Amino acid sequence: MFRYHSSFSDKFTGKGALIAYGVGAAAIVAAGFLAMSIETIQAGYVGVRVNLYADKGVNNEVVGTGRYFVGINEKLYAFPTFNQLRSYDEQFSFQTSDAMDVFANVGVEYNIDPAKAALIFETYRKGIEEITNINLRQYISDALIKHASTMDINALTQGGKTTLLESVTKELRSKLDPVGIRIIKLSWTGDLNYPQQVKDSINAKIEATQRALLRENEVAQSKAEAEKLRVAAQGEADARLTRARAEAEAIAIKAKALRDNPDVLKLNAIEKWDGKLPVYSAGGAPTPFLPIK
Repeated sequence: MFRYHSSFSDKFTGKGALIAYGVGAAAIVAAGFLAMSIETIQAGYVGVRVNLYADKGVNNEVVGTGRYFVGINEKLYAFPTFNQLRSYDEQFSFQTSDAMDVFANVGVEYNIDPAKAALIFETYRKGIEEITNINLRQYISDALIKHASTMDINALTQGGKTTLLESVTKELRSKLDPVGIRIIKLSWTGDLNYPQQVKDSINAKIEATQRALLRENEVAQSKAEAEKLRVAAQGEADARLTRARAEAEAIAIKAKALRDNPDVLKLNAIEKWDGKLPVYSAGGAPTPFLPIK
């Protein structure tokens, strides 16, 4: 009668199970390693290691420059610590206090506080690109709408653009500095787009100003030309007066000399005489240059 002996099979089965367990465990470990990735935090960035299944989503681990293993349930966010410049292509829209619609392109320059990188993620639950494109843009839009409503279109077009951006910048700093986003400045990246009637009014003012400047230039030029002629005439008059004074002085000196020296007249006459006696001489007339005794 055949009798079944189980000792060998039982031993074999136990060893097989142990081997199978070990292989399975190794496979799981290998799969875990394969599921992990290596990510790099480059210079100028700070990393935040996020546990996707943690209560708050953050391990409170901020990492610096280097290469890191990132598990299947983790994500590593990189936040730049150098200044960021972003110019939004889509225009912002807002209204002035007199219900004039205005459209404008705005740019923002900012950086983050590396020590608050984890707080930034905890606050927004996203990376810096999404924060910039969604949250920061919305903050700018809300602030523009709020502060533009306090000024009319004339104030905005006559220097109010700078005041408006200063007010928006101040509000953003107050809101974002506590969470680690530091606003450096806002800027208009193009001309503001006003309603057509406002454009026409601005153009009319510009044309009027240009015409006024042209008239002022013409008046100034006419005055300059008149002044030039006056100066020239005055110069000529002064020259004539100087010549007349010189001639008068010369005559006076000559007359005085003649008075003081009467023989000079005779000398001058002798110098001018051609040596001929007059053909006719009136009775009793003296002979030239000969003294009458």
